[in-house]
Amino acid sequence: MQAISVIISVYNRLDYLKKALISIQHQSVLPSEVIITDDGSQEPIVDVVQELVPQFDFRIKLVIQEDRGFRLARCKNNGIRVAENDFLVFWDQDVVGTRRYLETYYENWKPGMFVVSYPVRLSEAQTQRLTEADIRQGDYSHILNKEQLKKIRKQFKKDRFYFYLRKFILRNDTRPKLRGGIFAISRAALLKVNGFDERYQGWGNEDDDLGRRLYASGVVGFNPFYDQFPLHLYHLPYHTNGQRVNQKYYLKRQQEIKAGHYRAEYGLDKTFGEDDIKVLEF
Repeated sequence: MQAISVIISVYNRLDYLKKALISIQHQSVLPSEVIITDDGSQEPIVDVVQELVPQFDFRIKLVIQEDRGFRLARCKNNGIRVAENDFLVFWDQDVVGTRRYLETYYENWKPGMFVVSYPVRLSEAQTQRLTEADIRQGDYSHILNKEQLKKIRKQFKKDRFYFYLRKFILRNDTRPKLRGGIFAISRAALLKVNGFDERYQGWGNEDDDLGRRLYASGVVGFNPFYDQFPLHLYHLPYHTNGQRVNQKYYLKRQQEIKAGHYRAEYGLDKTFGEDDIKVLEF
């Protein structure tokens, strides 16, 4: 079995990080390592991770960059750079998964593809009801309602339609879209486009941009998640609706990507920012 690296980008909310790690520990297949890549949390992340480590059967690496605002693209690239394996799964800190969630990525990935899921968004009340025992079992059927399950299956069908539509008819379509904290991909595919574009600073667009560049490079998306899925834990948003500070740059890049310029200028091979990162291994 090919070894798996899980990459979790983090900023504060370490109680949610703990839930994500417990969910990973109780998956049907385990990664060989989990990389926690931190965007400069104010909460004591080193102490918290150190306390949690004995619970888990995988190595943990903690990568920390300075808090210089919202730099998610650079944060994720930091995780990619220190990953030891070629198969990478991106897992948001506010996500837990059903029992075979990680296995579904692994079983369905093929070269030239990224595998993407779609989250069940829990309400505040549902999130409060969620227990560590639920997370260990990976069974959330008593928490979810029929409409939430219906939405997951509807998105599965839509994404499957988009996959075959692109394969046989619309060659330039960029759906299924990449969802930045719930997808799996090979290192080779990310190297081809130079990873996340680190010019994206502030909330928004970095995952849409990566998706477009992957499609332009010949890497396509596939969603196999019908009865396995991630659950997004409720929290107040990081941003105000519509507040996408990168929109102007993103629109410019769309045109450049269409013209074949799908590699990021500032990405895995040349970082945007002079501050050093700290890497700790547990």
